Amino acid sequence: MRRAIEVALGLARRGVDKLVLELPTGYGKTFAAPYLYRAFRETGLCWKAIHVFPLRTLLHRTLETYTRTWSNIGFTYQDGDVTFAKKGYVKDPYFTGEYVLTTMDSFIHNLFKAPVAELPRILKGRAVHYHVPSSYIYPSCVFFDEAHIAARGGEKAAAALDAALEALREAEIPVVVMSATLGGWKRGLFRDFEFVGLGPKDEGNVVHDPEFEGALRDTRYVVRTIDEGDVIDVALRELGEGRRVLIVVNDIRRAAEWYMALDVGGKALVHSQLTRRDRRAAEERLRDARLVVGTSAIEAGVDVTFDTLITSADAPESVAQRVGRICRYGGRCEGRIYVFGEHAETYTSVAEWRLPYGEHSYVNLLSRELNMDSGLRWALGQLHRLLYVEQHDLRRLFEKHGYSYVREYALVEVCTTPSYDPEHCFATSIDGIKFPVGAIEDGSVVDVQRVDEKWLKDWVEQHGDFPVLYAKRYVPGIGPQ
Repeated sequence: MRRAIEVALGLARRGVDKLVLELPTGYGKTFAAPYLYRAFRETGLCWKAIHVFPLRTLLHRTLETYTRTWSNIGFTYQDGDVTFAKKGYVKDPYFTGEYVLTTMDSFIHNLFKAPVAELPRILKGRAVHYHVPSSYIYPSCVFFDEAHIAARGGEKAAAALDAALEALREAEIPVVVMSATLGGWKRGLFRDFEFVGLGPKDEGNVVHDPEFEGALRDTRYVVRTIDEGDVIDVALRELGEGRRVLIVVNDIRRAAEWYMALDVGGKALVHSQLTRRDRRAAEERLRDARLVVGTSAIEAGVDVTFDTLITSADAPESVAQRVGRICRYGGRCEGRIYVFGEHAETYTSVAEWRLPYGEHSYVNLLSRELNMDSGLRWALGQLHRLLYVEQHDLRRLFEKHGYSYVREYALVEVCTTPSYDPEHCFATSIDGIKFPVGAIEDGSVVDVQRVDEKWLKDWVEQHGDFPVLYAKRYVPGIGPQ
């Protein structure tokens, strides 16, 4: 077990119940969570665990790993993917299990009186059983995995995370936060937490890990800027040298275009608008693929190593996470990083992409401020303190904030067949629907001219539930067109 994880376990066994594991990519933070749960449980601080992930794919991979590794812990899960239950995993919308793996969306809504299993009842103004998930959250310890994604996911997501931390503090619930890329805002958001990290020498909870550092001693990264128009040529050149290539861009259409343009064997495309069946097929090819093209959906929790990264110059947190997939296991490895887009040259100053200390570490680029939706933050702060909320007030609050306490826009199901079959569907926010769709109603498809907030509100008022949409043009393995 790595040194910093041992320090965290020691703190948990001494009763320290607010921890931030600020440790590099590939350090084993996620794998350590069940050990920390056991430590908290042995000290009597909790007898259940809720592990919160920002991405469904990260949740699914972790659930598979945990169930193989920990036969003496009962794992369940809660997210929007009902198909995962077909593999024998237990779906747990009210968080009743011993160790529940869930998404940020599900956790926040269950915590703040909008249980995910009863959203249609909220939309219809009916009473909901919000006390049920609350009663299972309070005896738990809570893990926020890849917390930077939640915090940097928009003003609503930041407000929801801050409100959740306040609610958990007041209930004296143990909380563990895990991330490699927390910016300067971390000391305010996690102001009463103990930070565990790596440094050039032992100093309090900051430890020197010669073993981890030694594994990276012969690993080098070379950063170059390129024009976006050169992405295809650079990828082909790198592939021609026998290198494994990862391309990441926050544009689903562009990612699909590049994937189709790169006519090479052994490739995979990963983004959020693939059907669940296609997404699983793509993820199964990741380990052996010579070329992977994807969006930010691939930047966290993918335990696969590549030789070359070609990436858009997005937020430093995202770029650092993507680089964490390059020469991931250390050793004698030259990681080549090609950055394109506005401010791409910013990243050429980084020499150390894995260790958080040093003059030219990636940490120096991380964001210093965090913006949040103050109106939502206030509302959630009030909501969690109320023992009872009148059902119509809850509906109005939910509607006011766009039917989501986390996302800027509500999620809807989009299917590739006129009849609803989760295997052939994907969930996406309404602002991401930039392709022709219809709405599935009573087994038939109703034409929809434009999907926006007004249309969604009208549909919900008329039907008392979220719509299921039909993608009129979908290419298997590629996505909607």
